[in-house]
Amino acid sequence: MKILKKPVLMMAVALLMVSFAVVSVSQAAEVKGTIVSINADIGTVGVQDQVGKLQTLTAGPEIDLKAFKEGDQVIIEYDKNMMIKSISKKG
Repeated sequence: MKILKKPVLMMAVALLMVSFAVVSVSQAAEVKGTIVSINADIGTVGVQDQVGKLQTLTAGPEIDLKAFKEGDQVIIEYDKNMMIKSISKKG
């Protein structure tokens, strides 16, 4: 019986770690689309995806929006609070 305890414990820990990884991944989203409005000074970006849905996202101080302009095709990763985690030009 003692022989099985360690592998079972290791399996339980591994499953717990995987479940945390799934939760953190599921809290991020991505949008690919066109910038329709941008205000680099206050950190907001309006982006329209390929199906026409418009989303307004907010950038924290670590995200520099000065390299982007209206009309740019972008890929934006954001969190559940609509905060931009990363932004890059498509192409």
